[in-house]
Amino acid sequence: MNDNQLKCWLLQAGFRASDPLQTDIDRPLPNGFTPLMHAARVGDGEAVVALLARGADTALVNADGNGALWFACFADSEECVAELVKAGAPLDSQNVNGATALIYCASAGKTPLVRLLLEAGADTGLMTLDDFTALELASNMACLKLLKAARSPTYA
Repeated sequence: MNDNQLKCWLLQAGFRASDPLQTDIDRPLPNGFTPLMHAARVGDGEAVVALLARGADTALVNADGNGALWFACFADSEECVAELVKAGAPLDSQNVNGATALIYCASAGKTPLVRLLLEAGADTGLMTLDDFTALELASNMACLKLLKAARSPTYA
């Protein structure tokens, strides 16, 4: 995605786009929602890659404490999750409810994303504010098995 395409994409998504190579790359909407979060939320891998290439911050979170990685998981986008993980997005960031991307994916039965997050090193021991781990919230047998295996010392 070239600079003009990115400017158009930013404008269409409701963001300022005076210069995507400078300050606007991480300029959030009032709720803290950034262009990278939006690209991840809609599963737009091309936009995620373009924003990351221009220095978008993978560690920013919105008012609810959710970052781009969480939104990529919400979109069920393996491509976006993989790009964000490769770019160093925080795997274990907890939102205002204490949920991480792994906890969300396990509770939503997103098995391929659970596998991807575990392979990247996501922490299985973190808990929500209600004291539930991803393992305890796993909504299907495949997620449950992956999370159990991840807790054993032989998991690779």
